[in-house]
Amino acid sequence: MALTKENLIQLIAIQEADASLDKLKSDMDNIPVFVANLREAIETEKHKASDLKTMLLTLEKKKKEKELELAQKEESAKKHGTELNAVKTNEAFKALQLEIERAKAQGSEIETEILQTMEDLDKTRKEEKAANVEAQAECKKFEAEISAHEGRLADLKTRFDAAKAKRDEAAAPIPAETMRIYNHVRSRGKLDAVVAIEGSNCSACRITLAPQVIVEATKAKALVTCESCQRIIYRPETLAAKAA
Repeated sequence: MALTKENLIQLIAIQEADASLDKLKSDMDNIPVFVANLREAIETEKHKASDLKTMLLTLEKKKKEKELELAQKEESAKKHGTELNAVKTNEAFKALQLEIERAKAQGSEIETEILQTMEDLDKTRKEEKAANVEAQAECKKFEAEISAHEGRLADLKTRFDAAKAKRDEAAAPIPAETMRIYNHVRSRGKLDAVVAIEGSNCSACRITLAPQVIVEATKAKALVTCESCQRIIYRPETLAAKAA
């Protein structure tokens, strides 16, 4: 495949441009990941306050239920107290007194639970208030970081598009088949698709090249590839002489 030294020099420049594009693309690809992590952090902060709000509602419901239960016990004790005046036997009198005492004891236990629940409510309200303040501050910080990342992404995209257009323009003089091979090598994960010959070795895979391969690379009149890794190879000395 015919190839001039000028084309080879251009191809090496294209590879340098592609390396820069790869870096820009990597930076661009990372930003959505950063943004997703920040949005997840925002949701986590919101859930902290939300969980405390749910706890508050649960405690308030418990307090109302206990207050209702206490009222029932007090009503029961009051009712049995009224019934004491109507009993005819000593056994019935003692039985009612026992019920009254039981209702009062249960009521006392419920009052203790209500007091504990009120303490828990007070503590949880303070925690919820603090959590809301902290969540708002954290979310504001995360939103600012997201905005900065999105601005950087827009800037990177502008730079990428400009660099890509310049790269494609520089690639225009290179034979299409040469570019096809170059792109194919890169597509297989070998981003250093064009490498120098060091002594008699491919500088990438270190295989010893056949003498004829080195001769062809030295002529720089055709595209030469490494028989092992399929990268495009060249003699730096030849291109240096051309540049001089």
